[in-house]
Amino acid sequence: MLNQMIDFLLNCWPSLILTALTAYLLGSLNSAIIVTKLFSHSDIRDSGSGNAGATNVLRSQGKLPALFTTVGDLGKSIAAVFIGGFLVSEMNGGYIDGSMKFVLVGKYLAGLFCIIGHIYPLYFGFRGGKGVLTTLGMMIILDWRVALICLGVFIIIVLIFRMVSLGSISAVFVLPILTGIFSRLVDGNSAVTTLFCIVMTTFIALILILKHIPNIKRIINGTESKLGSKK
Repeated sequence: MLNQMIDFLLNCWPSLILTALTAYLLGSLNSAIIVTKLFSHSDIRDSGSGNAGATNVLRSQGKLPALFTTVGDLGKSIAAVFIGGFLVSEMNGGYIDGSMKFVLVGKYLAGLFCIIGHIYPLYFGFRGGKGVLTTLGMMIILDWRVALICLGVFIIIVLIFRMVSLGSISAVFVLPILTGIFSRLVDGNSAVTTLFCIVMTTFIALILILKHIPNIKRIINGTESKLGSKK
């Protein structure tokens, strides 16, 4: 299997580089920043929590801008995953091995770099959002069942504690676990494919949790903002 992976990387590296670059540039189109500039001619990073994400847009700009932000962040990650799968598959003749679906490498790579682009956008001084919605968009395509369960966890936590950050942290925490369960036990994928999916989702989850460290500190201190409360 290791030899097959090395062979794949040696033969497919142009498509992988193109996938990563395309996804990063697409992810750098931060919807929160673009929408608030269009609606109020301001920078969302100067308002509220300073985060370029849908929650801050909702609190600072209202429901309609937040809706556009949500659609934009979901849409770009969905598009990135499709592009990643297409590039790796079409540029390499549908390279698939019996024990490893290599097209998943392109899809996960695209999702990862779209998230990185969202968090560190090239066009906006590398100051973006936290990548929760872009992760959801990625998982809608990669495994809609995992995406729906993670969304359910998010909604339940938010309804109980009224903290979007806690809901986001809880959802990404269960992401790798659910990915492994569905890949191996439900879909019957090989151990190699399942391990790859778990590693990628774990890496993404760690990035998102690290971005939420200030929120985690505020949750512990009891100072985190709650939905429906004034700053």
